[in-house]
Amino acid sequence: MVQHSYYKVGRPVFGNYAAAGNGQTSSESYSGELSQINVWDSILSNDSIRQMATCQIDPQGNYISWEASWQLQEATSYDLSLSKFCQQDTGKIFFWFPQVMEDIALYICEALGTHLPKVRSLDEVNFIYDILDQTWPESEKCPLWYWSDLNDKRQEDIWVRGYDNVIDNESYWSPDEPNGYRYENCAFIRQDGMIDDDCAWRRCAMCIFTQPQRFIMRGTCERELRNAYFVAYQEAFGELVFKGYGSYYIVKENWTWIYKDTVEELIIATMEPHEIDYPMGRRWWNLEREVCGMKGGKKRLLLTPCKDDQYTCDDGTCIPLFYRCDLKYDCRDQSDELECDLISFPADYHKHLPPRIPRDDHSNVPVVVHVLIKSINVRTVAMTMDLSYELEMDWFDGRLEYLNLKKNESLNAPRVNTMMKLWSPIVRLLNTDTIDMNLLTEDAVTLVNMITPPVRRDDSAAGEVSRKYSTTFTCNFDLTLYPFDDQHCDMHLQIASGQVSFLEVHPNSTVTYIGSSILNEYEIDKINLVFGGQIAPSMVRVRIPLIRLYGYAILNIYIPSLTLLVISYFTLFFRKTFFDARVMSTLTALLVLATLFAQASSTLPMTSYFKMVDIWLLFCVMVTFLVIIFHMLIDNRLFKETEVKSMAFEKMPLLYRYFGWSPNLSVEKIEFIAKFTIGLLCSLFILIYILYIQYN
Repeated sequence: MVQHSYYKVGRPVFGNYAAAGNGQTSSESYSGELSQINVWDSILSNDSIRQMATCQIDPQGNYISWEASWQLQEATSYDLSLSKFCQQDTGKIFFWFPQVMEDIALYICEALGTHLPKVRSLDEVNFIYDILDQTWPESEKCPLWYWSDLNDKRQEDIWVRGYDNVIDNESYWSPDEPNGYRYENCAFIRQDGMIDDDCAWRRCAMCIFTQPQRFIMRGTCERELRNAYFVAYQEAFGELVFKGYGSYYIVKENWTWIYKDTVEELIIATMEPHEIDYPMGRRWWNLEREVCGMKGGKKRLLLTPCKDDQYTCDDGTCIPLFYRCDLKYDCRDQSDELECDLISFPADYHKHLPPRIPRDDHSNVPVVVHVLIKSINVRTVAMTMDLSYELEMDWFDGRLEYLNLKKNESLNAPRVNTMMKLWSPIVRLLNTDTIDMNLLTEDAVTLVNMITPPVRRDDSAAGEVSRKYSTTFTCNFDLTLYPFDDQHCDMHLQIASGQVSFLEVHPNSTVTYIGSSILNEYEIDKINLVFGGQIAPSMVRVRIPLIRLYGYAILNIYIPSLTLLVISYFTLFFRKTFFDARVMSTLTALLVLATLFAQASSTLPMTSYFKMVDIWLLFCVMVTFLVIIFHMLIDNRLFKETEVKSMAFEKMPLLYRYFGWSPNLSVEKIEFIAKFTIGLLCSLFILIYILYIQYN
């Protein structure tokens, strides 16, 4: 089954006559070749259709039969057996063009969908000359030599095919050929084989086909294929005619190529003069009358044998469609890199108006945000974060028409002047000094992504724009647990362009970090996106979790301060008579702790609340100061036990009463109380300190 359709007539079908064609008059009848017409009053089985298609059976219709008496009007009939009908071998088809230059010879065969010939044996040479005598016995023959598709222009004695520059090692050369003269860079076919000679000669061109070539005329709005398709014929030596499946022909009359309706005898268009006087390829035509709604005037039309997956160069040659606009020349005339605009703007397109979702004018425009973070630098004292990142945005603009798209997205970059005409969302950074950023600038990378298969020979697409930035963002750190804290800093974005209520950040948005996960102070946790939700659909936060690396604080604050605290505590174990050594050691530890405290505070933001490191250092300072107090008490108690102990006691009764000690306490008891109190206080503090950090 090739095609089927259903048609409801709406009434009983009856009549005494059946007509084949578009009408009952000869001017409206079918044009082309017709094999049979049969109509059945029941549906044929699939097996019957398959046997008919393979010429196993030849059933006649029981409602209308081809064997009935048909009246032929301006038609010729001939009989063909069933076996020959499905097994026809038309052989090769030859077109000859006398006395043409090399570039014309290459153009003619390539534009007709084939190549200039080459021969592999003497038998093939003889066949070519015999077929010319058989086909055109009465015509003025070509000279003895024919153009071949080989040349050694690039490198002497390296013969390549002219249409793809592939080295040829199969051709049959005449004896003593090629003889290698430097100016003999083209190959010709002679009656004894191939020879090399000067490319400046005029020779005959011969094009060989295995089947008739089907051409299509592009550029008109013709929707009926029978009026758009043509087949090339050579009815006279050196001439061409393109016959349509319908009534349209392309012929040369009075030295001018015309596009005509042979039934109505009307000229549709005439081709403007061209340096290569053939209609294959892109040519300027003057429409003499309206064609399917297209008004008359100068139009550029394309007559091509290329398939749907091929692109036709201006000279009529075919290349793969994906070679079109791939930033390198593939056509000999370099026309594949011309007119490579990716975007066509409608007349009512306005840059300041955002696109709308098709068939839903009240919906928000979804914008997909992709953030690629390359490096992060967090400055805790300034409470800022420096980011080097690429910001990419995708959106769909259905108002545009997209052309020449490639599967390789890097080739889908519009020109700067085209890019600046596009609507694009403005990026508003809410936690930085840079308020608004427009991505569409000259240093932006703009791509058009193919997201659906092409609806015609061009593709539908969505817009994408990306730029590289280096921006400083403000962070709100809570340093209560410093240096055992976990922080996060946000890159707060808002998509804006006109009314922000028309825009929303799509859930398919992503963030990727490719830098090192270990920074000077922090370790980067999994970065995620926090969407604004229904309250703020156009906002999104790139949340960067920061886990503090407290190794520096341990090595430079906690271990030194703990060491000084232990030293000050161990001064309680010095001999009681070395008062100067005990006090000087403790005072030195106190001064170092104070310096350490000041140094640590200078490297942190100034806050109105205490940080954990502040509490630790304050505790160390207080305990060290308390040790000094105990040293004073111990020393004064020793002095009391001397000869002036009564006088010393009377001078310091308030000190003893303030600390609640009885003047009758011995030095050993005071020393024991100091060791026990300081040791217990430090142990409880460190335990509570660790537990608080652990559970917060």
